[in-house]
Amino acid sequence: MTLPVANWRRTVRALLTRGRPEFASTVSLLACTLLALGSIALGVIQRSLIMQTNGYIALIDIGNSLLFLAAVQRSSRQADVTFNYGYGKYESLAILVSANLLIVLTIFTLGEAFSFARRPPVDVNSVFLAGWAMLSFVVMRYTARLLERYANRFHMPMLRYDAELWRADSWMELGVLSGIGISAALRTIDRSNIAAILDIAASIILLLVALRVPLKHGREAFRQLLDRTLPDQAQYEILAIIAENVRNMCAFNSVHTRQSGRDIFIEIDLVMPFDYTLGQLYELERSILDNLRAKFPTAIPRVYVTPCDRSCEHDGVSSCPIKVLRQG
Repeated sequence: MTLPVANWRRTVRALLTRGRPEFASTVSLLACTLLALGSIALGVIQRSLIMQTNGYIALIDIGNSLLFLAAVQRSSRQADVTFNYGYGKYESLAILVSANLLIVLTIFTLGEAFSFARRPPVDVNSVFLAGWAMLSFVVMRYTARLLERYANRFHMPMLRYDAELWRADSWMELGVLSGIGISAALRTIDRSNIAAILDIAASIILLLVALRVPLKHGREAFRQLLDRTLPDQAQYEILAIIAENVRNMCAFNSVHTRQSGRDIFIEIDLVMPFDYTLGQLYELERSILDNLRAKFPTAIPRVYVTPCDRSCEHDGVSSCPIKVLRQG
């Protein structure tokens, strides 16, 4: 009984430690729980579809935060014998699930919209709704900035994705605030039916905007699950590092890259003189690896060396450009 309690305390301590990536996801979870419960309750009581939709999006974010929290803990583990390329795929999988949850919510909200159209609300406390929307905006901006700081610190794509979700949600919250204000103005001039139609239209637009970020990152997450190579810009930066050392090698054969969550795997094949010592080979390898790690902090680079075919040796005289350069 003591062991489970100790494990539980250790987990809670890790979630609340500011120096760990889980802390940002924990704050995100607490924030979206508060916003989801408050927005859904207000939306149901005041019969405001846009506020309900806002709450449902936050409810989805609770699921996202739980997924991300579990995935962050998993993907933070180092590569081992079983998973040589680490656990970064947990991040991609969590992002894909997040995108699918929002698609399901979109379908559900469309059904709710028809219900509201048949029985539009009459009495709505717009001041109360606007106050809650303003408070939600402040919470969202703070959470987005916190997640972005932790994403930059720990180089975790999932935290960056969560930060972008919160940032998009905060801008949508201003849209919610505007919608509430316009609806209130229409009700003051006895245009409740038009206000109800605006509420429905704003809710659908809100969801379509909310889908933009998950679809964008979901596409990239799917590519990572398929072991797609790094983007062209990253490839050019790797080739530039190799080019800086090209005069110290016989030939450069190929470079292979892939990404698993925050981990970037880079494999470089080089050809070196057949009679070079391990020390000489290590000198070049260390130069390339140090430059790669400086450019990509989460990179796990490897350099593979094969000996040349001795075509530069004729009658005991070497025309190897590397040797000639060093001797000169």
